[in-house]
Formats: sequence, structure tokens, C-alpha cells
Amino acid sequence: MPYDTMTTSWNNAVHSLNKGLMVITPDGIIDKINDPLIAMAEKYGVPPDFRWHGASFFDMTSQHLCSVFDPFSHEMDLPSVKEVMLGKLPDYSFEYAVEWKDRQNWVLCEVLPLTMNKDSRVHGAMISFTDITKFKHKELLLEQALAHSFPLPGHIPICAVCKYVRQADEWEPVESYLESRLPIEFTHDICPDCIRRLYPKYSSILDDPELPD
Repeated sequence: MPYDTMTTSWNNAVHSLNKGLMVITPDGIIDKINDPLIAMAEKYGVPPDFRWHGASFFDMTSQHLCSVFDPFSHEMDLPSVKEVMLGKLPDYSFEYAVEWKDRQNWVLCEVLPLTMNKDSRVHGAMISFTDITKFKHKELLLEQALAHSFPLPGHIPICAVCKYVRQADEWEPVESYLESRLPIEFTHDICPDCIRRLYPKYSSILDDPELPD
């Protein structure tokens, strides 16, 4: 495959990623940036005419970009980024939240050393930005559920007749027992067997084959 064709294919692959990608030189100058990262930045308010190439990664602030990037600056540990670029750290990553249009979005930033094939020296860094909002929301929901959950004992004393559960010296319905310890809420219905037993004059409706299950 000709070199120019390989280069074109590589460029197309980089710009087709579902994450933002940036390459910075050893002195912190932005050398390359892919289209998804530009689109992500503009989505959060960075002016479309902002000149990325040649800008200093370490000097970027909300004054140059926009205030929604303040959390990025606060969460990023610059010494760790520089240690990756010096080859002292194998990688560095962090998450930060972006408040935009009354919605909280989460981004994962990963910093990796940029090395060349001919030697093992670090020639800068590759920084990726991935939108992890949907995964973060699931994580937060799970944390909230676990925070409101209590471990259940291996054996629960329950009445064989009324099905109340004994807690210490008191008895309570199984629904309230579980709702107070797990992130669940019961809704009540009545099963076919109970309808036939308690309301026999209406039970014939259950045997109508035209009715849905």
C-alpha cells in the first residue's frame, strides 16, 4: 500500500474515533487534535475559531476556553501529566464533570506517553477525552442504591400464617421490612388464585379465553 494511502487511512481512522484525541509535544504545545475533540469542545462552548494548533496545553484556562472547563483544570494534576511526558509515569487518568445546559456530563481524560518506534524515549504525550456520562450515571445510581441498602441476615423469622417478619420483639409486614432495608418499593396486585378464593362470583372472568393473560 502506498505511503500516502496509508497516511490517509490513518488520518481517517483517527478522526472517526468516538473519543477526542490530542497530541502534545514535550514542551506542552498542542501538535495534533482530532475532529471529535474539536466537536466536543464546541459542544461545551469553546468558540469555533479557537486556534488549537500551537496553543500551550499547560496554559489553557477558562479565560481562553470557557468556564465549563474549570472542573477540568481543578481535577487535572499537572505534575502527573508532566511525569508521564518525562517517562516517570506509565500513564495518568482522571474524571471530571461538566455542567452544561442544566445537565451534568462526565468526561474521562487519559494521558499516555508518546514514543517512537526507533527508540524508547518519550516524545510528548497523547491525551484522550471520552464521554462517560451514561456509565457514570449508572455508577452513581448504583452507589445511591447501595448507600440505602442494608445487608439481610441469612435467616429471616417469618410467620407461617400471616407472613409478618419478626424484628427484635416486634412483627412487621414483609413489605415494610424489605422496603426499609433495600432500594425497592412494592406495588400491590391480586393473583388469580386469590381472586377465585376471595371473590368467587368474579372468578369466571379469569376463564374467558378472549381476555389477555
